[in-house]
Amino acid sequence: MAIRWNSQLKADLRRTVKSFNAKIRRLQQKGVTAALLPDMISSKEIQAGITNRRDLEKRMAQLREFTSAGVVESSEGGVMGTNQLFLYRVGEANKAIEQIKKEYEKIESIQTRYPMMKSEYQANLESKMEYLSRDIRKLDARQINIFNKNLLTAEQKTIRDEQFYRNFNKMIFFNAYKASLPPSLVASIASKVDQFTPAELLELYATEPTFRSVKEMYEMGKHEGQEKSDAEVQEEYEALNARMEEQIAKKQG
Repeated sequence: MAIRWNSQLKADLRRTVKSFNAKIRRLQQKGVTAALLPDMISSKEIQAGITNRRDLEKRMAQLREFTSAGVVESSEGGVMGTNQLFLYRVGEANKAIEQIKKEYEKIESIQTRYPMMKSEYQANLESKMEYLSRDIRKLDARQINIFNKNLLTAEQKTIRDEQFYRNFNKMIFFNAYKASLPPSLVASIASKVDQFTPAELLELYATEPTFRSVKEMYEMGKHEGQEKSDAEVQEEYEALNARMEEQIAKKQG
């Protein structure tokens, strides 16, 4: 169900976020190791990253469960924290693992001509799940920082996907401008990008070299003398346009 952001719901979210952040500050004052603390959040981030009511209710319940209570003690890994905080971080990791499993299953269902790319992406997801499954009490601060990099909350994942979507569009136009591509070809590709959700586009980027080539050309184009020729870029874009057409037809059944 879509979220209807009325004044009461917004106020409830602000109170929840304010309380959560205040508890983090109290834990900082108690001497908890910085790496162990979850990131502070904002109401704006939650509103931008969570789009259905059920997920919002789950996230707000999770934030309310967070507590600054408990005695600060050293873990096996030499990290200072409370028992409640370690348990909270384990809960966060379990939720992240659930998200990654769903992403893994979506990638698994994709039929691609390039199984090696698909396998590489899945191996990366497996590596993230393995790290998040480790006993956080045995990790030192450096290892917990790695743990944090593998952990995305629901809103962080949505924001990441949407940022990728915007960046992909920018790269499409940057490459086209550099290579002076025909406007009709660029417009055709841009209109097709609009038919994918951010998550779908990221999945295609992970499994299709024609999509991956957009970033590769962008990176090469930023360095004088390393960019592809205009003809090569046009050939890549024509292949991308055709592949997008196939993927859209597949989506539409």
